Amino acid sequence: MSLSKTAVNRPTTILILFTVLAALGMYATMDLPLDLLPDIELPYVAISTVYPGAGPEEVERRVTRPVESALSGVSGIEYLGSQSSSNSSMVYIQLTFGSNLDESMNDIRAKLDYVKGTLPDDAETPMIFKMDPTMIPIMFYAISGNRTPEELYQYADDLVPRLEQIDGVATAYVIGGRERAIVIEIPRDRLQAYNLTVTQVSQMLAAQNIQIAGGTITEADLNYAISTVGEYKNLEDIRNTVITYKQRGSVDDAQRGGPMPSVTTVRLRDIANVYDGYKDQTSMYYFDGEPCVRMAIQKQSGTNSVKTARAVQKRMAEIIIDAPSDVTITETGNTTDIIQRSVDNVASSAIQGAIFAIIILFIFLRSLRSTIIIGLTIPISLIITLGIMYFSGMTLNIMTLAGLALGVGMLVDNSIVILENIYSYREKGAKPKPAAILGSQEMVLAISASTLTTICVFLPLIMYRKELEVIGEIFQGLAFTVVISLLCSLIVAIVLVPVLTSKYFKIGGKNRRTYTGFFGKLDLRLGNFFTRLDDSYFKSIRWVLRHKLITIGTIVGLFVLSIALIPVLGFVYMPESASDRIQLDVTLPVGTKLETTEAVLKQFEQFVVREVKGYKSISLLAGASDGWGFGGESSYKGQLTIDLPELSKQIDNEEQIKEKLRSHFGEFPGATFNITAGRGGGVGGGSKAVQVKVKSEDLDKARTMAIAIRDLLAEKAKEHVTEPSISLQDGLPQVDIVIDRERLYNLGLNIASVGQEIRANIAGTTATKYREEGEEIDIVVKLDEIDRTKLGDLEQIFVTNAQGEKIPVSSFARYAEGTSPISITRENQSRIITVSAGTTTGASINVVQKAVEKLIQEEIPKDPAVRIEYGGDYEDLMKAIRQFVIIIFMAIILVFAVMASQFESFLDPFIVLFTMPLTVIGIVILYGIMGQKLNVMTAVGMLILVGIIVNNGIVLVDYTNLLRKRGMALKDACAEAARSRLRPILMTTLTTVLGLTPMAFFPGEGSEMVQPIGQTVLGGLSFGTLMTLFLMPVLYYGFNRIREKRDIKKELRITEKLARIESKRSGIL
Repeated sequence: MSLSKTAVNRPTTILILFTVLAALGMYATMDLPLDLLPDIELPYVAISTVYPGAGPEEVERRVTRPVESALSGVSGIEYLGSQSSSNSSMVYIQLTFGSNLDESMNDIRAKLDYVKGTLPDDAETPMIFKMDPTMIPIMFYAISGNRTPEELYQYADDLVPRLEQIDGVATAYVIGGRERAIVIEIPRDRLQAYNLTVTQVSQMLAAQNIQIAGGTITEADLNYAISTVGEYKNLEDIRNTVITYKQRGSVDDAQRGGPMPSVTTVRLRDIANVYDGYKDQTSMYYFDGEPCVRMAIQKQSGTNSVKTARAVQKRMAEIIIDAPSDVTITETGNTTDIIQRSVDNVASSAIQGAIFAIIILFIFLRSLRSTIIIGLTIPISLIITLGIMYFSGMTLNIMTLAGLALGVGMLVDNSIVILENIYSYREKGAKPKPAAILGSQEMVLAISASTLTTICVFLPLIMYRKELEVIGEIFQGLAFTVVISLLCSLIVAIVLVPVLTSKYFKIGGKNRRTYTGFFGKLDLRLGNFFTRLDDSYFKSIRWVLRHKLITIGTIVGLFVLSIALIPVLGFVYMPESASDRIQLDVTLPVGTKLETTEAVLKQFEQFVVREVKGYKSISLLAGASDGWGFGGESSYKGQLTIDLPELSKQIDNEEQIKEKLRSHFGEFPGATFNITAGRGGGVGGGSKAVQVKVKSEDLDKARTMAIAIRDLLAEKAKEHVTEPSISLQDGLPQVDIVIDRERLYNLGLNIASVGQEIRANIAGTTATKYREEGEEIDIVVKLDEIDRTKLGDLEQIFVTNAQGEKIPVSSFARYAEGTSPISITRENQSRIITVSAGTTTGASINVVQKAVEKLIQEEIPKDPAVRIEYGGDYEDLMKAIRQFVIIIFMAIILVFAVMASQFESFLDPFIVLFTMPLTVIGIVILYGIMGQKLNVMTAVGMLILVGIIVNNGIVLVDYTNLLRKRGMALKDACAEAARSRLRPILMTTLTTVLGLTPMAFFPGEGSEMVQPIGQTVLGGLSFGTLMTLFLMPVLYYGFNRIREKRDIKKELRITEKLARIESKRSGIL
């Protein structure tokens, strides 16, 4: 018993089953996590090792290289890079996408355990970080008011626990202001008077502030925990800490009549100034010109970004009500706003597409019942797909929604075929139930094969997901939703449509209902229109069959012309997306004071206020750190962020604002600028679209060539690139303490103790923690500021040897002024400096790349010690194209296999395959009209087209074969099949095309990434179908005419052979 027959015999059960599935899907949809892009497990691992007191070159030699050497043996490494900076080493690993990160992390830990013993004693244990996109904050708040930055920091820090309690929030942290600390400042003369060092004071404070467990005592069946309570309770306890003891007088003096010797207690208050203060300021934050502190919120991985943001806003509203009157809390950034708008836009495109598809159905079918039946296919299939997505742990994002939008127009195809066949049986007089069973049974194999051709194109995409890296991970969601929605539509067509036509919405029959009035006239006119269309198309097919060479020549000419026009269209790696945020990164000469960086940012703020129209807010951050939280703030770096209203309300757009900012770059010589747009959700492009990699073990030669390339691009490639910069910055002003090792050893000292003492004197040291009301506050010990402002102060630092003698640094060392690289970058165990630049608006990346390479080859002299390699968007684009060529080729093979199985022929599917190249013509025409450039998303659209475009050819060839089996002549069969299948082909094509129209032409904010997919499928399918309708009959006729002639010749030969045999027999007789 077939599935359709079982369903028709149990209509109530089927209706209840689909109702339950739809209800489950609707319920699950409400809880689907919402995000801009799919959750991606990035196979990026960072190993951070702190090596205090070491410069970049020493860190590279003693830490980075041994770690790199050990980690190079980890299986599945795609990329190994590092950055060696003062005091720290960072090694980056990119593993193969799809790798088991847990196993790889265990392998990395094992390798690090092996190398730990070879690292310097002062180096800390290497720490492993797994990169996670959720580390990027989703929300920012500015906290301002009539208070000092320190008070604002304290208030904001008190809010952190309340925010971290919210479901979905991973962490909250505060930027700006100054952190509270117990500051102990010691004048140098006091240290010398009491024969002390900063390190000794720090060690004594730590020893006097400790709580030690003393075990347990059992008495009367009770266990008492013994604890030595020795922690500081207040500032007086700290001030009264005994640091040392000083003996006054001596026995010899007493014997000579002097005072008896005594021991004097030296307390901290005797030698130092102790106060409740703050650490040195490392960053400054302003919002709309007002000093404040910034609070950042990070979400937990896998949680609903929008839902988490709403919960934070709700909690913050409660906090604002209870906040002091002189404190203002303002939401300055919310990445989920653009997520919500982007998802809404794509969802709106899908809904509009569904409405267009239903309108097309009504125009072609001219039956309300038939339209309702097929129209139900779309929401039911989509809702069930959303339910499956929920239970599969997927998120609702622009890629999964794009998959649904792509599927909207295709969801009705199977139902149309089933319904049309059922309708034909009803027209012949069959009753509803037998018509539903027979009509669906006949078409099950055909629609299953058609659906399979569309689905199987995604199999190579899944197989090559690792090779496509991030792109493959992003498209996984799109492929999943298309496949699941089409499978759902197939089940709906086979099971639900027969039930509805036989029981609840009976259609057709000899006594078909006729419309009266306006609908009657409309029905009549549409009927006449389609009849005339059929007749005109039939005549056209007769004409092209008589003029086959002209038809084929014209189409081949159009194809060749479209191929030639592809380079004219140009290429980009990924389509650019409109943004509601622009960020200007400013880098001043290394060593620039924080106050100077602040002043430069303030000037740019004034430029924005005077020149930019329609901005929402401006925020400044002087002393910026990197985006992943590694490394501290840098006083010479800063950010200016301009928040804009949503796209429809912007006055000055993104490009206009960028140009206004660039016009002022020349006013700040020595500064480096970089403009980025968006919130880090994009792939490719930006300020690193063009990359020139300069590799050499000789860092000076590499730096010289990198600077020459940067200056060359800035001077002679302005029409192609913007903001060229190099990854290696100018040297960090540095004072090297040059130690005479022999004198050092003779004095009983070692390098480690000398370095620690110098660091404690200059930078200060955290001796211990002071606990107050559950809060831990650092106790910082340092020299009085007046004693650490001049280079000559270095010679006044004393170090204690093993005998307790105080030895000045000047007795075994000297200092020398110089510079050192702020960091040394390595790639695949080789030193590298990267020259990066953005592309000008509208520039084609292939043109830009060729211009840059040509310029460098002509202008930059070659050096055998230096290698130049190219990266950036062009390299990524070429890599993606190579992979997609393989994927599309495999998809074509799979589609051919499905068709060959269906037709039981190699010739028929070969004829159908000729429709595939024709899609290029439509794609080139549409991209040319829209002024778009080809990109990776175009390749995805072409892959989807491989599975869609053949469906029309299958229908046409299949019906032509059927007519020929009934005895119709070849030419008549080609013409009649084309006329008979015209309406179903137009109906299925128009539902798909109009379903994609909103996404292709009206993408909306944030959904520009999926627009090229819609444009590619729409353009390729529209023109491909048009060409299929005229070329397919010609090709079918041509190939089969050759076969017929061959068969006729074969029959003639056989007839002649039989005649000769017969004549021989007659002669014998």
